[in-house]
Amino acid sequence: MPSSESDSQPSGSAAQGKKESKWHKRFVQQRLRGWSPILHARNAELYFLAVGVFCLALGIPILVASLNVVEYKARYDLAGVFADLDSNNQQELLWGAGDEGVLVMVEIEVTKRMTAPIYVVYELDSMFQNYRRYVRSFDPDNMHDGLAANKSGVSACEPFTYITGAPDAAFPNQGAILPCGQISQSLFNDTFELSARRRGGAAARELPINSSDIAWASDREHLYGPVNAENFNTVPALRGGRGVFAPLNQDQHWMVWQRPAAQAQAQKLYGRIDSDLEADMIVTVLVYNRYNTYGFQGAKSLILTTNSWVGGKNVFLGSVYIVIGGLAWLAAASLFITYNLGLFWKRGYGDLSLLSWEVNGKGAMPMARTGSAPPGTPAAR
Repeated sequence: MPSSESDSQPSGSAAQGKKESKWHKRFVQQRLRGWSPILHARNAELYFLAVGVFCLALGIPILVASLNVVEYKARYDLAGVFADLDSNNQQELLWGAGDEGVLVMVEIEVTKRMTAPIYVVYELDSMFQNYRRYVRSFDPDNMHDGLAANKSGVSACEPFTYITGAPDAAFPNQGAILPCGQISQSLFNDTFELSARRRGGAAARELPINSSDIAWASDREHLYGPVNAENFNTVPALRGGRGVFAPLNQDQHWMVWQRPAAQAQAQKLYGRIDSDLEADMIVTVLVYNRYNTYGFQGAKSLILTTNSWVGGKNVFLGSVYIVIGGLAWLAAASLFITYNLGLFWKRGYGDLSLLSWEVNGKGAMPMARTGSAPPGTPAAR
């Protein structure tokens, strides 16, 4: 019987499958067509020019923005009565002052106008908050849902889970700490009061420090819950910093402290000043010094700084972009001078006259440089 038209011609799906199969075979056998560009001087010049334009277009605005940031820094851990004491006596003086702290004063001379908002930042040197056990010493469930969240009794806060290191009936809730962990236990407790006056003037105006909205919105709304602190830094002999007297998701300074610093110099936002500071003003900082960094000889400083679209003052990033862009342009100029201007001999691409047997002038492949000629050749005879 004669076959029908549908039997004599392959279906569309069969033809498509056969085509895909051929493509698959070519791919597996590495027989697909490829593009192998030949890198020559002109292409390299264009690549270097493009990299230079990209880096300079980023680096120059970043560097200019960073240079426009106004920043002043004053160290206060050695101010006042702490200046002439060694570390042991400094600690004894701090411990003897108790919760009141030791009042010290430093002054910051403003030589360039600072536009609001002006950020108040404290810096702790040699703090090393990026230490692994320190970073892991917290319990997010404990800080979001309270003590009832930890039903297993196992916590990453050890050994800062209980006041005495173990459940103790002498304390409420067996002495369980909320918020627990070494990060919370070492909460910073120095406080600052700022005032400003004109150079040579006697009258000074107070500079209120606005501490609202200094923590991350995600921390306030999601990470920490409306739970109150329990057994937290209540025993003076065992505590490492101040206490928390508001719900955790409302204590801005505590939430800022809970974000460990990435470098040895821990910088934390304390608040902001919402008024401008003119040039030739003197800012007086009254510090209630309570936080003990004298045991590890860590410096404490206060920083007043403005901000830019790239953050604080940091000339490194912009400088790196500019240097890389300059080197790329220098490489492009070197290729242009050496190749395009013909200062150095360059070999042409695809020139058959430069083949070795063409250079010999006879159009035949040259004999080997070593060994005797093959028998039967004119040279052998």
